[in-house]
Amino acid sequence: MYKKISAPLFDQFGFSAEILSAIKSVGYKTPTDIQQAAIPRILEGRDVLAGAETGSGKTAAFVLPVLHLLTRGEENAMYGHKKEIVQAHQVRALILVPTRELTIQIGQEVRKFAKEIDPWVKCLSVYGGVNIDQSIKELRVGTDFLIATPARFLELIKAKAVKFNQLHTLILDEVDRLVGSGFKEEVEQIIKYLPNKRQNLFFTATFPDEIRPLVRKVLDNPEIIKQDPKEKELIDQRVLTVNFDQKTALLADLLNKNDWSQVLIFCSAKRSCDNLVKKLAEKDIKALALHGNKKQHERRDVLKEFKAGNSRIIIATDIAARGLDIVQLPCVINYDLPRSPNDYVHRIGRTGRAGVEGMAISLISHHEYQHFTVIEKRNGLRLQWESIPGFEADEIAPPPPRRSRPKKKKGHKKLTKKQIKRRQEQGEDKPVSPYKTPTKKEPEKPAEKPADKPKHNAKPVPIPTGKPKKKRDDEPEKPRVNASIWGRK
Repeated sequence: MYKKISAPLFDQFGFSAEILSAIKSVGYKTPTDIQQAAIPRILEGRDVLAGAETGSGKTAAFVLPVLHLLTRGEENAMYGHKKEIVQAHQVRALILVPTRELTIQIGQEVRKFAKEIDPWVKCLSVYGGVNIDQSIKELRVGTDFLIATPARFLELIKAKAVKFNQLHTLILDEVDRLVGSGFKEEVEQIIKYLPNKRQNLFFTATFPDEIRPLVRKVLDNPEIIKQDPKEKELIDQRVLTVNFDQKTALLADLLNKNDWSQVLIFCSAKRSCDNLVKKLAEKDIKALALHGNKKQHERRDVLKEFKAGNSRIIIATDIAARGLDIVQLPCVINYDLPRSPNDYVHRIGRTGRAGVEGMAISLISHHEYQHFTVIEKRNGLRLQWESIPGFEADEIAPPPPRRSRPKKKKGHKKLTKKQIKRRQEQGEDKPVSPYKTPTKKEPEKPAEKPADKPKHNAKPVPIPTGKPKKKRDDEPEKPRVNASIWGRK
């Protein structure tokens, strides 16, 4: 039984020397509040429902204890180590996440903390958008940690590439997003394949009502951990009102006048991201787009450039609102408001991480006033709305801009095959166009009566009757067929 520690030190959790050495090499000195509350309960083997703010270290809160539980045990006499041998197609810890980027990030965290464990801990990240054959091939030897998106994991189950006889722990990270973004049915379908005897860990940043049915169905007498808000708010939230047609100009002014090293800008749609990149390029501001229409290698390259500091501005959809751990990101700007009030918390949570202060700016126009009021109410916020000189919003909302759609060309309707054939029969020898030509209607001429046929004096032909003809006396007889040919005697 693991007791709750008083001193915030990792070595008092009872971790192995290899894990403690990896923690030290990463640079962690003391556990965060969520780590100090969740790690002892996970080591006891209990189910956990933990809620914590983004950037509070909740990934390490479940990776470290699960890694310790999977690598402890009696020493194997044959192999000389304590780790259980994972068999073919088996999974020992399953982690389900909503986005591809989060699968990659958690996989990096697992490898970081398990790098000194001998034998090495197998970790595999699977997600859509890439060839599934490579994942099936790697699962033939089994894996200790499998981080997957729900849709791709169901494909692996249907391909019979994964088994659960050795499954120890099920982890759902970002539960609110998994349930609220259309993954609920897929998650429930996955749970049906899993064994009943397992440990379940749910981690979330918000507690919406949608997660209650899943919590009651899956968790067994869970330990509920809800992190209290910090006394000092690390994120400075600002709300700027502006006319809709001046949003881009205000954004360019903020980017030019502030010396932010990096900025993450959120839009509500994929096309909006691409359009905003072009508009900023016209103002000599270079930015990169990140959304679901980008190929996986393109998204990976964009994040790599941004994390390395080679790119200053990223314009992204809500795909970047979860799981992206960017060190010391100073500013997040909401160019468009999120559709869900819960996503607002995840968006601004990309800044103000690991004890470093950050800024979150929301640009709202007249048609977004009511929606932002709902966001404030749902998240318990009361922010001051302000404006920048030169970009003040009008008291009366200006008319919304009209979308310039190209007019449809008025072409002639295409004729059917029957109409073309009829025209060829009735018309001239000229080739008939498959399109109707506008012609003036000519008055229809009355149909001429057919001329009377001339009468003739031909005699009527007699109609033959069905009676047989009488045989003539001089008619020769037909030769009879020999009966013996047909087998008769």
